[in-house]
Amino acid sequence: MPILFSKTLLSRCMVLLPVALSSSLGFAFDPEDDLFLKGLAGQQQRIITSQHDLPDWLKPKPLQLDPVFEQQLHQGLTSASPRAADASVKPISSGHWIFVSFGMPLEELKAAAKEASETKAALVFMGVAEGENTGQLAQRLAEVIKGIKPIPGAIIDPLLFNKMAVSTVPTMVSTDAQGHTRRVRGLPGFVWLDRQDEGDAGQKGPVYTITEPDMIGEIKRRIATTDWEKQKSDAMANFWKGQGEGLDLPKAKTNRERLLDPSLTVTQDIYHPDGRLIAAKGQRLNPQTLLPMRHVYIIFDATQPEQVGVAKKLGDLAASKMQPVVYLFSKLDHQTGWEQYNALASELGAPVYQLNKALLKRFQIQALPTVIEGRDDRLSVREISYDKR
Repeated sequence: MPILFSKTLLSRCMVLLPVALSSSLGFAFDPEDDLFLKGLAGQQQRIITSQHDLPDWLKPKPLQLDPVFEQQLHQGLTSASPRAADASVKPISSGHWIFVSFGMPLEELKAAAKEASETKAALVFMGVAEGENTGQLAQRLAEVIKGIKPIPGAIIDPLLFNKMAVSTVPTMVSTDAQGHTRRVRGLPGFVWLDRQDEGDAGQKGPVYTITEPDMIGEIKRRIATTDWEKQKSDAMANFWKGQGEGLDLPKAKTNRERLLDPSLTVTQDIYHPDGRLIAAKGQRLNPQTLLPMRHVYIIFDATQPEQVGVAKKLGDLAASKMQPVVYLFSKLDHQTGWEQYNALASELGAPVYQLNKALLKRFQIQALPTVIEGRDDRLSVREISYDKR
């Protein structure tokens, strides 16, 4: 059950941790790269970007609500005052807003919610309480408006508070199509307010202090008090620890080669951008015939120095034949994560990637080191014994 943010608020306040990792892992590929390599790059990029998510206090938490009520609530949130989220953009379109806070008594907050429901207005909050996130605010609001139909909408927009000069709550604001604005402190209702002259109609009922901090001010405060260099160094230091223990595969006992058929069955029609049918549902396609694998994939356990040495020799051999090489490790020493990663890349003279379960299954990798390369319409998967190279 989401609380909506103003679009302008989001554009100004979405702060991501400035840790630039992607350049160090090298994700630039030419148009002729293998489909497998493109997928690998995308997977690793997602791992990296996932480390730099929003702070916890801005993340909605999953809510356990009655399914029917949750659906009604979502409809109310997304339908009420459709231009409210653009209210900081001049000119303000016609609409009704009720500025509220959880500093109001429960009955007053319920009365504001009922008025919003009856007039298709939006409840506007300045932010979330200290120690609270948007999901918790939504949960508290759900309890307030439960039983009110239709469900009123709600947004978080401190910019709108500032624009409308709202300093106490509840405050009702009505703006017509000509841009004439009327406001009143208290809850006399929009039927009454819309009959008043343009401007401030004064106070018509009890008002209360806004208890939630300005979300923009809170973001600025947290930015100012955050040690970004420490955040960056911590993210870098902990990156590999978040990747799990890696994939544990046995050492290859003998030299063995298997030829795999990479063909796939198309599950739905595939069309070219110009409208031509490329493949029909149920058709069997071999990607090796459409985009042959150009790279040699060398897979090894980076925690085993012998396998690193084998990988280096195999890579040098492929390079001497003008074959581009991709190195993938199954495991890495997480205690020395970046140190070992950088040492590996330096020793091998190329970027190094982490083997994932999708590639493990796709290539049916069973032991290490393993070399994978295209051979006509098949894929060659060769296990390399240390003693028989």
